[in-house]
Amino acid sequence: MQAGKGSVPAGARQRIILGLTLLASVLAAAYVFATRWEAPKAVDDDDARPVAQSAQAAAAKAAGTVTLDAEAQGKGGIVAAAPKDVIYQEKARAYGVVLPLDRLTSLYNDASAAAQRLKAAEIKLSASQGANVRAQNLLKVFPSAAAQADAADAAAKIDAANVDAARDRIDALKNTAVQDWGPVLGPAIAARAPLAENLVRRQSALIQLTLQPGVEAQAPARIDVAFGTGATAQAELVSPATQTDPKIASASFLYVAPASPAALSGASVSAWLPKGEARASVVIPPAAVVWQDGKAWIYVKAAADRFQRKPLDDDATPTADGGFVLPADLWPQGQSLVVEGAQALVSEESKSLGKSDEDSD
Repeated sequence: MQAGKGSVPAGARQRIILGLTLLASVLAAAYVFATRWEAPKAVDDDDARPVAQSAQAAAAKAAGTVTLDAEAQGKGGIVAAAPKDVIYQEKARAYGVVLPLDRLTSLYNDASAAAQRLKAAEIKLSASQGANVRAQNLLKVFPSAAAQADAADAAAKIDAANVDAARDRIDALKNTAVQDWGPVLGPAIAARAPLAENLVRRQSALIQLTLQPGVEAQAPARIDVAFGTGATAQAELVSPATQTDPKIASASFLYVAPASPAALSGASVSAWLPKGEARASVVIPPAAVVWQDGKAWIYVKAAADRFQRKPLDDDATPTADGGFVLPADLWPQGQSLVVEGAQALVSEESKSLGKSDEDSD
């Protein structure tokens, strides 16, 4: 059959079909190769930013560093200044109790009775000695008065022995008092001195303060003591105690304080006793202290726009107002302490770490 006008010869048609088939195979192979060996996809800037921020936050956390310009510092109320220099005396806490005075009062009364017996014995001895002198003089004139002289001499000797016994009783009471109440209060009890008399008459309270085991401290002549009720008083040292609290078994001291409603027998007492040598220190005020992770921290101004968080370790001694003192030789010279606005720096540091202030202790 003769081909019409515009028709493709059969041989040419076959060549076209074969060419298209080859082209399709080549394209398919190219697609597989491109898929298998595709280059890694470039990271978008938005995807990379959290990774970079995390790295920066980790670095900031490790360094404890906050960077703020002058304007931000003003808004946060941040004030830095050199810490105040002081001569600080470290102190050890002592706990104690207002002692009951029944036993002391009993000794005091026994000593009083013994003193009265001694006085009576001395009076009787004085009389018998006078009678003996007269009897011996009479014997010189009347030898027949020998029996009377012997009786007078015997009476004088018996009365002298009674005086010695009364004095021995007083010495025994004194020894007991010293063993129980120490070398100062003991003799005062035996002699009924004002120190003991004021205690017996409840004009003073006797306090025993005991240090914690292993702690060494000096007992000053005068200290401030705090009672369990919150009342305070000034106490005066009597002496080291001869007996300690068996539950603590540590050094104890006896103090006297004025009688008061708070100083009742059995009331708990506490005080701070000086420990070691006074030394040059710097004051860390309460407003400069922040607490994180159960630790006390401060911020130091390391540069005009940079603040460094530093821990207060065992070398820092807490004070009653919530601050600390730090040995002066441990303070970084030339740097200032953030005395106001420390909490604002905590907030800024928390933001850089991607957490809220509630996450801090």
